Amino acid sequence: MTNCIDTIDRPYGSGPVERAGSTIGRVIDRAVAVSAQGAMAAVLMLLDWQRRARERAHLAALPDDILKDVGLSRADVEAVTHKSSWLR
Repeated sequence: MTNCIDTIDRPYGSGPVERAGSTIGRVIDRAVAVSAQGAMAAVLMLLDWQRRARERAHLAALPDDILKDVGLSRADVEAVTHKSSWLR
């Protein structure tokens, strides 16, 4: 990303203020990129928690005969469905 200070034609060359502005611009750009990555990771984590909660609710709603067909007991389902969404 180009910093606005870098695009202005300076008649006297590039002084310490302009060089500092360019460095600050790069630091800000990097901070924004890291913040965006952190925000995306948080959103993905929340979506994963939501998916797990939905899957556990569906599992809890299954009748005992279907649970038996897949090799689970009601006690197995209870143990899983009482876990918090953020636990795997």
